[in-house]
Amino acid sequence: MIRRVTSGFRAVLLAGAAAVLVPAIVPVAASAQSARNLDNARSDVLIFDGAVTTAPAVFRYTMQPNTTLQVDVIPKEGSDLDPVLTITDVRTGEVLAEDDDSGGNLASRARIVTEARRQVEITVSAFAFFSGEETNGPFELQLRPAPFVPEHTTAIDYGAEMRGRLTGGNPRLYTIRGEAGQLLEVALTARGDDLDPLLILYKGSGTMGEEVARDDDGGGGLNSLLRIRLPESGTYTIAASAYNASEGQFTLRVAPLRDVAATTGEQALGFGDPAEGYLTQSAYGEVEGEESAVTYRLGAEAIAAIRAGAGEVTINMTTPAFEDSDFPSNIDPFLELGFETPLGYSSVMSDDDGGEGLNARLAVDLRPLAMEGSDWLERLRIRASSIGGGGAFALELVEGLQAVEEETDFSAVEEVPFDAAVAPPAP
Repeated sequence: MIRRVTSGFRAVLLAGAAAVLVPAIVPVAASAQSARNLDNARSDVLIFDGAVTTAPAVFRYTMQPNTTLQVDVIPKEGSDLDPVLTITDVRTGEVLAEDDDSGGNLASRARIVTEARRQVEITVSAFAFFSGEETNGPFELQLRPAPFVPEHTTAIDYGAEMRGRLTGGNPRLYTIRGEAGQLLEVALTARGDDLDPLLILYKGSGTMGEEVARDDDGGGGLNSLLRIRLPESGTYTIAASAYNASEGQFTLRVAPLRDVAATTGEQALGFGDPAEGYLTQSAYGEVEGEESAVTYRLGAEAIAAIRAGAGEVTINMTTPAFEDSDFPSNIDPFLELGFETPLGYSSVMSDDDGGEGLNARLAVDLRPLAMEGSDWLERLRIRASSIGGGGAFALELVEGLQAVEEETDFSAVEEVPFDAAVAPPAP
């Protein structure tokens, strides 16, 4: 059933099931059900017309206790609008949901749940509204309130393994508790060729909370792998799904809890003392203060050795040789060498695959930086990052120049002279 309310607040009650409309067109068989009287029926869907022009469109709606609300914003035919949906609590100002394109194509969709009576504000704006490049046009706002029915979830812990069958549109939900900054790794693999797994992580119990992360094919092939640091302490829901119409047997594994500290700040690097690091999955799971690259400086003993003559060095960034096949390091190592300057970090050289396989390697002669009275070595910085996904890596500083595809030392670098790398811009 659908009730349409236009901007002039005119309500039109429509039939909601095709089976009810058929008798008006086709002769009714003797076994057909009696026609349903819709005169006093209540609508399951509220539809409102709106438009985004020079300002966002704003609506208010009061949710009843123990209800859910699905909100859809659908651009009308011929509309240029790319809508962005924001739902906030009127009393507290808390943002309850935000969405751009979850409704398919450019449509927005969000779902919220409340245990108590709550008034919400629904704002429809244009994508890039404040950039001067926004779109505008008419849209249809659909509200679908419904009684809240708790979703069936299964509590699991780190190190758990679950098996079963997935079909499109019927996810398996697993809840897990964790602490802020804790590393969570979840692998969803297909046991056969028919299933395309999809993993989504939500805050709270069930799928009504904020989506934290998702992965489709990060586990190799069509398998999924989530590897993130939890943004806050509490309960999270892992939704194991079948992508589109695929279906089949699955195995879901949660990696045992690993004590992998967040690599914040600068780490000291010395000869014969490999540093182990961990990069979280691209675009997801970074805790406050943690970067997608780890920065290292030369330790005091390494600087003393270089000043004593051990200036020819090689820096190797590698991934672990042996790992759990469900939780491999997806890092494609990338190394940068540069300086900390008054204007920020300045990269002088970099390498992607100079080592074996995808490993990175820089072989450099640091003796020109060891001149008496200079602080070049103290300002030297090594940055380790990944072109691919996240995972574990090791960084090692060794004496001597190891073979690389293109051996480089500082004295040969002409594109970025040392003085230019740290000199402030001309007035």
